[in-house]
Amino acid sequence: MDRVVIVTKSSRLEELVLQHLTEGAATFTLESRGQSIAPYKDEDATYKAALAEVRRQIPNDLPVTTVRREDLPNFLFRDKDLIVVCGPDGLFANLAKYAGDQPILTVNPDPKTVAGKLMLFPPQAVGGVIAQVQAGTYRAERLPFVKASIDDDRVVWGINDIFIGRKDHVSARYEMAFDGQTEHQSSSGIIVSTGVGSTGWLRSVVAMVAGLTREGTQSKLSSLPAATSNELVFVVREPFPSPNSGTSLVTGRVVPGKPLTVSSEMPDGGYIFSDGVVEKAVEWNAGSRVVLSVGDRYVQRIVR
Repeated sequence: MDRVVIVTKSSRLEELVLQHLTEGAATFTLESRGQSIAPYKDEDATYKAALAEVRRQIPNDLPVTTVRREDLPNFLFRDKDLIVVCGPDGLFANLAKYAGDQPILTVNPDPKTVAGKLMLFPPQAVGGVIAQVQAGTYRAERLPFVKASIDDDRVVWGINDIFIGRKDHVSARYEMAFDGQTEHQSSSGIIVSTGVGSTGWLRSVVAMVAGLTREGTQSKLSSLPAATSNELVFVVREPFPSPNSGTSLVTGRVVPGKPLTVSSEMPDGGYIFSDGVVEKAVEWNAGSRVVLSVGDRYVQRIVR
């Protein structure tokens, strides 16, 4: 390790000020709508204090640089970097696509407001972890990506999940093939989730299934993969039964050598995107096929 890279994001207060040009204008707009800017200021202060503590924990003889989330696509990580990401779980997902084999230290800036399923350490622990990295005694786990291979050689990677369907989430039409079974479907899309993603979007699906499942009946989603598992779980959202579409193939477990294949039957409007970033969706229209599998790519997260 010869450099520490701190990954940050804008606070909601900073985004408000950017939108309204000044804090005073943002305050006026919120108050005119019956809201207060105080929670935004408190959240901003807590986040800045956490970042200050992270920096204080870094030894003075180590070079330090900071990169914001929006600058990640243009930032060049070095092989010997230690990456410290401080923020909500989504920031780790944003970072993962741009990191290589560098160890990543995840920091939760405020457990009171950030669920932090992926952010494992408080700011005060950063110094101790850096000492372990320097001594080579740290522990890390490899978290696998989900890989969507489209038949025109495009590839979409996701550390949480990949969505297949339409950006507007209206009915998507496609043919699904999995584990020897094939079915034409009409649904609001397919979510293919890693173990990391099972604490996010997929978790809401599980909650919905639990609410709809009769008492005493076990759901196929009752157990989800661990973060390090080479297993993916897919679910079809709101499959619609009709003479041309079925509902028998709605969830399954994808493991190495057992992929999920989906072929688009939409003349236009079909898209694939990962980790909830709709802005970077790729088109996926009629005749195009995508194969979902456990990717041969990992990210290293430091653990206790």
